[in-house]
Amino acid sequence: MSIFDEFERFMKRWQRFFEEIERQIEEDFRRFSAQPPPGGGRPRYYYYGFEITMGPDGRPVVREFGNVRRRSDVERIEVVDEIDPLTDIVEEDDKIKVVVDMPGVEKDDIKLYISEDGRTLTIDARSKDRKYHKEIRLPVAVDPNKAKATYKNGVLSVELEKTEKRKRGFEIKID
Repeated sequence: MSIFDEFERFMKRWQRFFEEIERQIEEDFRRFSAQPPPGGGRPRYYYYGFEITMGPDGRPVVREFGNVRRRSDVERIEVVDEIDPLTDIVEEDDKIKVVVDMPGVEKDDIKLYISEDGRTLTIDARSKDRKYHKEIRLPVAVDPNKAKATYKNGVLSVELEKTEKRKRGFEIKID
């Protein structure tokens, strides 16, 4: 199978997925218009996106984010209250930088946790309108006492210092 065949299969799958999202949104708005939720309120929001990068094997890697999930057991989508935010992880020699898009919350709404083994970063944010949750398995253990975090214009940046350095191996001299 060529890469073009794979791409065509990939695009057909995404087209079906987006058609299902559109159908679900229309159904929710019809239901909301016919009978608004108690106490007023508004229909739930749909937040979905994806990022395509090239993997180390030369094949595309798709990372999804948002609050829309594909259910594998049925041909339906599921909308959840917690948003899985777009996240980038950049590993440097002695530190790891985690950048998370979380618009609509204030700095005081955000809670960060590092696991006891220093290998998992958990991000929770709760505001009146938005809920974010993300658990990130870090490539190496980090020191929670040296963590630094900033939040500006809807972007959370976390800088973590590694406790263990990745070994680079031995240099081979070229004759």
